[in-house]
Amino acid sequence: MIRVNLLPRRREAKREGGNLWIIALGAVFLVEIIGIFVIHAGKKRELDALVESNNVLTASINQKKAQASNHEAVKRELAEYQKREDAIAQLQAGRTGPTALLLELSRILTPRKMPTADPAVMERLRRENPIAMPNERWDPHRVWMTDFREDHKNVTIKGVGKTNDDVAEFLRRVSVSRFFQDVKLVRTDEKMMPAGPKLPSISVVAFELRATVRY
Repeated sequence: MIRVNLLPRRREAKREGGNLWIIALGAVFLVEIIGIFVIHAGKKRELDALVESNNVLTASINQKKAQASNHEAVKRELAEYQKREDAIAQLQAGRTGPTALLLELSRILTPRKMPTADPAVMERLRRENPIAMPNERWDPHRVWMTDFREDHKNVTIKGVGKTNDDVAEFLRRVSVSRFFQDVKLVRTDEKMMPAGPKLPSISVVAFELRATVRY
């Protein structure tokens, strides 16, 4: 009978099986390590992108804050410039306004002259209230001013007209002039006025009106 010793071969088989198991575990571990590195690299890229986006956003916010701060300074400068321009305009109006106003009154009291008025306003007045239109044929010599006072663009005009109609015509002319607004007839008084030496007194109508000037 022939006997074969199989023990060494079994030990080699066991040894080879153990090596394969170790290799398999190493491969799995290596795959896990590679996977961890890949995932870590991906997360790092996401984190870097978020950090970069946050930095851009922060820079934009800081820039807008700087612009907003500068905007307030610009607004203050513009307000200061506007105040200066308004002051210059007021001084200019104070220098030329009264002269223009007196020229307008002279125009109102000149024959065949009409007040300086807005054409659109005159056209609307002609359509809606023709009675309020000035009379071009009126003789301004029938009214004369006796007193004119201005206080902070508030004027008081006193005068005398031959009749109530003459006073009414003067009031209409002042009312449509673009140099006056809020024109109000304060009072009228009939009285006798000397016409001259050896002449009988005549009846006249004294009046007072107030208005706000625009220039």
